[in-house]
Amino acid sequence: MKIRPALTVLVGAVALALSGCNLVGGSPDAGNAAGKVTVTVALVPDPPGASEFYRQQFDEFEKANPGIAVKVLENPSDQQLNAVELMFQQGNAPDVFRAQDDGMDRMAARGWVAPLDEFVTPDFLKRFPAGSMDPATSGLHRDGKLMSLPLVWGQWSTLRVFIYNEDLLKKSGFDGPPKTWSDLEKMATKVTADGKGKYFGFAPTAAKAVGVEMLADTAVPYSVPATGIDFRTGKPATSSPGLVEAVELNRRMQANKVMMPGWESWDGSRAFKEFAAGRLAMYPSAPWHVAEIRKLSPEITMGVTGIPVPDAGRGAYQPISQSFSPLWSMSSKSGHKAEAWKVMDFLSSEAFHKAYYEKFGTLTALESAWKSEAEKNPDQAAILKVAADGMRRVPSPKLATPGGTAVLAALAAKPDLKHTDAAFSSIIKNQPFAPAAAKLDQNLQTFLDQTTASLKAKGQQGSAKDLTFATWDPLKDYTPGG
Repeated sequence: MKIRPALTVLVGAVALALSGCNLVGGSPDAGNAAGKVTVTVALVPDPPGASEFYRQQFDEFEKANPGIAVKVLENPSDQQLNAVELMFQQGNAPDVFRAQDDGMDRMAARGWVAPLDEFVTPDFLKRFPAGSMDPATSGLHRDGKLMSLPLVWGQWSTLRVFIYNEDLLKKSGFDGPPKTWSDLEKMATKVTADGKGKYFGFAPTAAKAVGVEMLADTAVPYSVPATGIDFRTGKPATSSPGLVEAVELNRRMQANKVMMPGWESWDGSRAFKEFAAGRLAMYPSAPWHVAEIRKLSPEITMGVTGIPVPDAGRGAYQPISQSFSPLWSMSSKSGHKAEAWKVMDFLSSEAFHKAYYEKFGTLTALESAWKSEAEKNPDQAAILKVAADGMRRVPSPKLATPGGTAVLAALAAKPDLKHTDAAFSSIIKNQPFAPAAAKLDQNLQTFLDQTTASLKAKGQQGSAKDLTFATWDPLKDYTPGG
């Protein structure tokens, strides 16, 4: 989910923070008109076409709220948080900003996120599915306070689907998509051979082989590829057989030249472009790729199904850890909180969510804005089926205890402890992953021990116990206290 710059692309976080005036559309003096309050909104350039969309939407908002001007600041996704942090540090903070998932906690830890409870009414909460805004499970609350508002459907952020070209598979004699990992390897190998360099059987989605994690989520508890820790035991588990084999599967296909060449440098949009052009037969993906493929190639024979599972059978499901992912936050430094709330209220309106769904095909947090239409759309109906069949509720240490939040926040600052770089290196250098995984587990244990001691010295809670849910069965929906 990205927002592309419209009239101005800010190429660096420093430039954004220093200029503080990267207006996307509208008049540069819009906020200086007599009686107007300017609300600054910081966005990122995703998905394609979103810059123009947001400017059009905010133009409509301004017509309905003539006392408010909305100034939009944009920065590339990988620079957004750093840019916003710099703006806060320089006393030029936006009023509303996008801080997705862990980014919200990062900003909240610095005291830059304002609780929204004073603005929320019962009617506002009724917009969302029943029970989804419960503070204990919403994913938007911290210490009982509402700290963020969502944009996408709860399952959208973590759901992964398997996209395949029916015609290319049929050319190689296959009637449907792979159901197991060995099916995937066999079919991809045959399709690549038949393609003779014109098309290829498989790619691991993007640089860093992000498809490894998507496969691994069908084999091991989601926490293993996500954090390196098995939340059933609270212990490091990067060397779990399911994660190791997911890497080895990709390593074999890379060594045997089954993969589409060049994937090692792909950005997040390259896979769907290659698929739409008929050069890629299969790949696992975030669901937003489906709509992008249809835009580029409306008539392509695309199938959407669940991720293939290990030959020994499914070991886990994709995670539903919370009702929503955080996205929109209000600055605690804003001098115009009432006006900023009006903008956030607009971003959470059914009209906005319906417009977003119609523009991008993204299933949003307000199901009333899209549910009936999605069920009629074959692609979106397939996405809903994958979610129903392939996802289960899972425990979230972040929502369970302050200690879980503290440990995971510390771990998020140590990306070198995650499997990603080691797995990528294993695949492209054709080296076994197991030794690197064992080393990562050793380093993870050292991290847990040191973090526990550090938090204890500060009088704070946080240990492996806060990451442990001993009764959790990753093949069943998790019930707290069950």
